[in-house]
This record gives sequence, C-alpha cells and structure tokens, in this order.
Amino acid sequence: MYAKEMMHQSLPLIIMCGLGAIVAGSTLSLMPDLFEKIPGLLVVIPAIIAMRGNISTALGSRLGSAYHLGVIDADNLWNDELKQNILGSIILSFIVSLLIGFLAYVSSFFIGITPDPVLLLLVVVVAGILSAFILTLMTIVIIFLVFRRGWDPDNITGPALATFGDIVTMICIFSSAIFLGGLFS
Repeated sequence: MYAKEMMHQSLPLIIMCGLGAIVAGSTLSLMPDLFEKIPGLLVVIPAIIAMRGNISTALGSRLGSAYHLGVIDADNLWNDELKQNILGSIILSFIVSLLIGFLAYVSSFFIGITPDPVLLLLVVVVAGILSAFILTLMTIVIIFLVFRRGWDPDNITGPALATFGDIVTMICIFSSAIFLGGLFS
C-alpha cells in the first residue's frame, strides 16, 4: 500500500522535476554574453546550484523529520523549530556563497581566466542570498501544503526543492549577473 501511495504522490512531481531541470539548463543558453562580461561565472554555476539544492532539501528534510516527530504540524508550523531552521539555512547560504565566490575566483586562474574579484563575489553572494530567501519561502509553502493534504513530506520536498532550487538559483544568478554586471560596466 505504501509503494502505491508513494507513486501517487511522487510520480507526477518527478516528471515535472525533469521538465524543470530542462528549463534550468536552458537558462544557460541565455547567458553567453554574461560569461564574457563576467569571467569565472561559468565556474560558479555548478557550485551555487548544488549549494542551494543541498541547503533547501536539507531544510525540507529537517522540517519533514520535525513533522514525523510531532514537533511541527499544519496547525503548529510557525514555531521556534521552524524559525531556527530558517535562520540556520539563510546564514549557511551566506557563508557558503562567500566561500564559493572566493574558490571560484581562485580556481578561475587555473583555467586561465582572470575575473574581477569584487564583481564575481558580489554576483555569487547576491544570487545565493536571493535564492535562499525565495527557496526558504518555497520550502515553507511546500511543507504547509503537503501537511494540509496529509501526504508524507519525504515523498515531495526532496524532488520539489531540488528542482525548484535549480530553476530559482539559475534565475537568481542570471538576474544578479545582469544587474551587477551593468553596475560595473
């Protein structure tokens, strides 16, 4: 019975996630001018996408565990447990974004690129923080909706947040690179 329920809850979402991954990847085709304008940006993309996906799915998993343990539920969602998890997720996103920006700058030299360190770091940090706020909000909404439907959050949050994380992060990278690249021109 559980396998049938899991298929019912997860299969449509996983199909949508595959389509979402195509959308996220297609965003790269819009960025060739930005790669020339901001050398090192291509080095950043896999790392920042992985960071956001990992942090968002970890947040979703922690909230799912809190649900299974009875710490939070649909009627008691906005409590100290949720607030601490949100704060931790955003702080972690900021710190890891700084680290990714620095490592991308350093590793760019190994492939013969000399990016503007301030611009590259700002693009990474702005994209990381912006995507952190958006994905944290999405995580809360997904968890709330899953609770309301009475579904198992473990079947939904991981795939949904990984895919939404890719799409949102690519859009945030693209947007911050356009905006900050324009400021530094």
